[in-house]
Amino acid sequence: MEKPTSDEKVLAALAHASVLFAFFGPVGPTLIWVYQRNKSKYVRFHALQAMGYQSLAFWAFFLGIFIAIFGGIIISIIIASISNFGKSDMSTFPFILQPIIMLGIFGLWGLFFLVGVIGAVFCMINRDFNYPLIGHWLKKKLFGGQITETEMEEWEDNWVSGICHSTAILQLWGIITPLIVWFSQKERSVKLRFQALQAIIYQLSAFVAYMVGMAAYMAFFFIMFAGVAVFGTTAPSTSTHTDLPPAVGIIFLIFLGIFMIFWLLFMLATPIYYLLAAVASIFTIRGKNFKYPILGGIITKRMNMPKKEVISTS
Repeated sequence: MEKPTSDEKVLAALAHASVLFAFFGPVGPTLIWVYQRNKSKYVRFHALQAMGYQSLAFWAFFLGIFIAIFGGIIISIIIASISNFGKSDMSTFPFILQPIIMLGIFGLWGLFFLVGVIGAVFCMINRDFNYPLIGHWLKKKLFGGQITETEMEEWEDNWVSGICHSTAILQLWGIITPLIVWFSQKERSVKLRFQALQAIIYQLSAFVAYMVGMAAYMAFFFIMFAGVAVFGTTAPSTSTHTDLPPAVGIIFLIFLGIFMIFWLLFMLATPIYYLLAAVASIFTIRGKNFKYPILGGIITKRMNMPKKEVISTS
């Protein structure tokens, strides 16, 4: 890549510095990529780097939180065992566990922001900067000396498609990035638009299903309490004991059954949702065709797309 101008350095730095607003996903670097992809290879590369880091790092972050929480529990148990805590000392566990967990969580957040800020500083002082793992790989795939412009655009589309799917980890806010890609690439890449649209509908459907499920759950919750209140006050007393009327017990058992079914479905659906998004991201980055079950076929028909137009080379 040629030596960047001052404007290019500023835009590249902004792409990295937008990590400070990464709660909305990689929106900042995506907008910079859309604006600069045909103007500056330097900014284009750094925006693509930042897009990948700010989306894929969230997966590592949540995995890190999981490890920090369970690691903190294990460490607390080990410390308690070594210190020969008695039953009376178990109340001190939260004071051991909480600092470990909070240190892990805030440490991960700090590291996440710090790497992006370092990237911004490096761009401003015209120093080469590559994110760990993805930087050199991305530069080789997109800007290798023997790669043609057509091959570069194909790999770029694969990368951005993977980013669109990976933002599922951000739930509702993750929809913004594939929306930007969908609207900005109408005249350029059918394949990229297809993957972006898949990501939009997939994430939006999951959010709507979650809201509908929670609304139904809360509605039933209030109905159950209303039923208990009504039957508990109107049912005739058949004994001098304080036993609840049979109707109240039946209502409680029904609610308990629905409660267990709801959370069982939620616990099963959540990992499947994230797993499918992760598979979609990995497949598309590797240049493989990916269609969500049912959804992919419906979108293909609605867009009137020949099968060959959504299949990319491996």
